[in-house]
Amino acid sequence: MQERWVGKNVNLPLLSEHVENFFRDKGFRVTKDGSAPEYRISAKPQYGAGIIGHVTVRILGDPNDFSIEFSTSAHSRSTVKLGFITTIFGGGSLVLRGLKSQEKLEKLEEDFWVHVEEAIVHLTNSKN
Repeated sequence: MQERWVGKNVNLPLLSEHVENFFRDKGFRVTKDGSAPEYRISAKPQYGAGIIGHVTVRILGDPNDFSIEFSTSAHSRSTVKLGFITTIFGGGSLVLRGLKSQEKLEKLEEDFWVHVEEAIVHLTNSKN
């Protein structure tokens, strides 16, 4: 999913730190690449988190016109598909694992967008 903000005058390096902290607080290992006009944050779940794959967030643009893109790897969907294909051989557990991972990723994304909105409001108001 991708969202865009115009006219907010947000410090994008500071916003990228907020994104990094969000994932660290959720127990992910985080790496960040880039500088203006693109910041890329990759987050990998710790073993046992129930999430298959990784998350990538891109912050693109300038302080007054930027977008944030949240994307996940296709591992959860692939696990579900493989599980369906191998169901007759006991692949049902793969289906369940993939579905649970997708559910956790959806919840993570919901929480992420709430966090980003709050961070943008904070970073916008801190300039006044």
